[in-house]
Amino acid sequence: MLQIIRDRFTGVVAIGVIGAIAITLVISFGNMDQGGVTTNSVAEVNGEEIELNNYQRAVRNQLARQQEALQGNLPEVLQEQIQRNVLEGLVRNKIVTQYVRDSGFRVGDDRLLNVISSEPAFQVGGVFSRESYIAVLTSQGFSPEYYESEQRTQLEVRQLEESIVASSFFTPGEFRRYIKLLAEVREATIMVLEPADIADGITAGDEDLQVYYEANPDEFRMPESVSLDYVEIRLDDIAAEVSIDEQDIQDYYDANADRYVAEDQRQGRHILIAIDDDMDEGAARTLAGELHQRLLGGEQFADLAGEYSDDPVSGAQGGDLGWASRGDFVAAFETALFELETGAISAPVRTEFGYHIIRLDAIKPGSLRSFAEVHDELRDELTKQQSADRFYALAEQVDDLALENPTSLDVIESETGIKVQKIEQFTRNGGPPFGYNALMVDAAFSVAVLEDGENSPLIEMAADSAVILRVAEHRPSFLQPLTEIRERVEASVRLQQAGDVARVRGEEILVRLKAGGSLDDIATEFDLEVQHPGELKRSSNEVGAELLAEIYRAPHPGGDDARDYHGISLSAGGYAVFRLDKVVVGRADTIPQEVRDQRKQLLAQQSGSNSLYALISDLRDKAKVIVAPNLFDQPETF
Repeated sequence: MLQIIRDRFTGVVAIGVIGAIAITLVISFGNMDQGGVTTNSVAEVNGEEIELNNYQRAVRNQLARQQEALQGNLPEVLQEQIQRNVLEGLVRNKIVTQYVRDSGFRVGDDRLLNVISSEPAFQVGGVFSRESYIAVLTSQGFSPEYYESEQRTQLEVRQLEESIVASSFFTPGEFRRYIKLLAEVREATIMVLEPADIADGITAGDEDLQVYYEANPDEFRMPESVSLDYVEIRLDDIAAEVSIDEQDIQDYYDANADRYVAEDQRQGRHILIAIDDDMDEGAARTLAGELHQRLLGGEQFADLAGEYSDDPVSGAQGGDLGWASRGDFVAAFETALFELETGAISAPVRTEFGYHIIRLDAIKPGSLRSFAEVHDELRDELTKQQSADRFYALAEQVDDLALENPTSLDVIESETGIKVQKIEQFTRNGGPPFGYNALMVDAAFSVAVLEDGENSPLIEMAADSAVILRVAEHRPSFLQPLTEIRERVEASVRLQQAGDVARVRGEEILVRLKAGGSLDDIATEFDLEVQHPGELKRSSNEVGAELLAEIYRAPHPGGDDARDYHGISLSAGGYAVFRLDKVVVGRADTIPQEVRDQRKQLLAQQSGSNSLYALISDLRDKAKVIVAPNLFDQPETF
């Protein structure tokens, strides 16, 4: 436990999002034994357990994201796949954390302190706040000890990632081939057969409708739903009624004056000799040493910075960096700057950017900010404090009332004045005004609330909102009668049949074109538009992504129109015929140097990521993993 963090943080509640280690989830689910694990865990990885509550939280989060993304019911097969993916991701997380621990990766308290204290969620008015730190963690269900342990592990994993990425490389030949592909331009002539254009001419019979209706029942099934009564407590509503006395603000300032002392600042200059393709390590070190001697010999710092510095911003200003506090620069640079006396010039300092020569121009001592300067911050801070206190007190009162009166919310309204509101249609995918919230869905469709008619427990929708609900009416899922949705079924059948017609026609057109048929005559015969979208890059949006990818997969044109025609069945049901007319191979000089440098960095990162993925896959294959029996047959655990 880092007591130093507890000692330095003071303030009030701030709302933030707490992140956890994120390793890419994969669908593979091999090399797992079904065996004995404890009732509080879902799996054992090399003898270490994965806790049930962590697994459940991760599953709920993933289901919520998918529900929001798809805006509809999640099929059972997809829900099970999400559960399996989550477990596989947690298994790989555990394997990676074991590897970094066993390999000796370590993060010191100082670095962990810097990371946590720089998190905006733990700050009030830009100042570290112990109360905010504790409040945010509590709202997310984390203890400080657990959060600090997770953050330390995450930083250790980052050390592993950085060490692998830093050692990754690619050859100049590989980069040249990449640039040629990246900058390549293609031109094509295109015809698209759209099912919607064909559907008007199709008539679907009764038998067709019945067959489609019976084959696709989920498309026409009304989801299970409920009507809800609920009461909601909102922090914003409470804050609007809070008024802070001026004397309280003054007293708070007097008691916490040490929080409002501005840090010392330094005004410095630097000359950067960057290490890059044009300047290797030895040449950069030599040049920096020569410039350092010239400065000691009396030459003007601003003149040499303007001529030699590779920092385009400060170099144009004589190397001036303006005023800076601790934490504004990388560690080696900061240490050198803050150790200098006014007017002194440092020896060359090596950082990840190259070699720096630094001069300290001025020091601005820290000073106490006046009461007037921080008055509004203090008022807002105290408002948040009092609002939070009232919010949690009211939430506790409402929760108690709901428990003492389990079959009605009316007593909550009479005792607290919070109005009972209604939601007419709420499904397992949620519904207005809350959208999808996994905790709310779980509560509404739980046995106690849905079948036994009880009030739900207090549901924390967010750190600033809480709800208690009860089911007023339950409507089971049912298949809508064909007679009531005939037009909808008919539209689906016609569109499906039109897609089949589009594919058959498209394939016929492709055969005729390859046989030497006239493009214009065929387009007229089938009433199709011949499209000439012009130059197409890999990032173009003039045509659909699916068709663009096929255009780029096609072989270079050889001057034979018949060979240069191609076709593709589109996932939306249509069919596209195209002729590849021209390919212009990419040239490096068509891409700005800045973009090329970015691509080099991206390729290095991708190469490092591939190496990291290969390492994790190898560790995964060798790991001994035991999964709780029948884990995915227990939906009640969610």
